[in-house]
Amino acid sequence: MSNPEARIALARLIADRIAELGIARADFMKLVGFTTESSFGSYLVGFSKLHLWQVPLVTRVLELDEREILLMCLAQNHNEWCMDLFRRHLRP
Repeated sequence: MSNPEARIALARLIADRIAELGIARADFMKLVGFTTESSFGSYLVGFSKLHLWQVPLVTRVLELDEREILLMCLAQNHNEWCMDLFRRHLRP
């Protein structure tokens, strides 16, 4: 299952944080594993997902909470029942 709202919320958070920190788009792409401009552009508009392996990279570069980004990443693929389970076991 795919959750477009979760994909878009995470993409917006990342885009806003990139702008806030003044990180060049190409630098961000290189640091977190986006290999082409089209793949990153596709991600930013919600057509593709952030991968779990990218979570530590994104949180390090953007100075974000890894647990929160991990949960947002998981929400891209899982329903609310699963997310409640993850939240119970992934405590701060």
